[in-house]
Amino acid sequence: MTIDASPESSAFGFEGQSYYEHRRLRLYDAVVVHASNRLLWRCPKSRLLEHYNDWITSRHLEVGPGSGYYLDHCRFPAGTPELTLLDLNPDPLKFAAHRLRRYTPRCVQADILEPLPDFVGSGFTSIAYNYVMHCLPEPPGGKQIVFKHLREALAPDGVLFGSTVLSQGVKHTALSRRFNILYQRQGSFHNQHDSVHGLHQALEEHFASHWIEVRGSVALFAARASQTTAPRRPGASLDQR
Repeated sequence: MTIDASPESSAFGFEGQSYYEHRRLRLYDAVVVHASNRLLWRCPKSRLLEHYNDWITSRHLEVGPGSGYYLDHCRFPAGTPELTLLDLNPDPLKFAAHRLRRYTPRCVQADILEPLPDFVGSGFTSIAYNYVMHCLPEPPGGKQIVFKHLREALAPDGVLFGSTVLSQGVKHTALSRRFNILYQRQGSFHNQHDSVHGLHQALEEHFASHWIEVRGSVALFAARASQTTAPRRPGASLDQR
């Protein structure tokens, strides 16, 4: 497997990357996808998989693929997808690429806190930014810089979608709050200041329309650059200004 890497990607940008080494990824589905989603964050894998099925397209960029579970189980539109996986850490890229080898995905090693290298490409009709934001440290300019970088890789009518565990503006149980703080102390989470309001602001700054759903301690979102094709799920509200 070949990984296209930017020159800056040789040094990992934050300590949380170590939690996604190969030996831990073998337990990712059981610990994160099945257990934590249901018991801690109260946003079950079925809802996240539905989120993928709602928005994924045949020219897709996956940011932070983790174990590749959702790409392995979601329904791509008809035809063979053109799939690109992007991560700062080569371990998730190798792990997910092997799992998704039937799609022959392209792998890119890059830091989304920096402008994406030209070789990543552009014109993606869907980009998933799923369970990545809460792992990112807060850069000097704020986490909204990531939405700027990903917006530049989208096709004019493309959609960015994803989800994140927040600390503010969502309902935590005593258990989920305890684990959220524990993961922050360990360095695997950096979501101390992440809020629903901040997510709204970041999406509003870089997209014409966006939609957010809060489920447990998780915010699911989708956004489009084009005002004429606003993201909407049946019965869901759309924040569009």
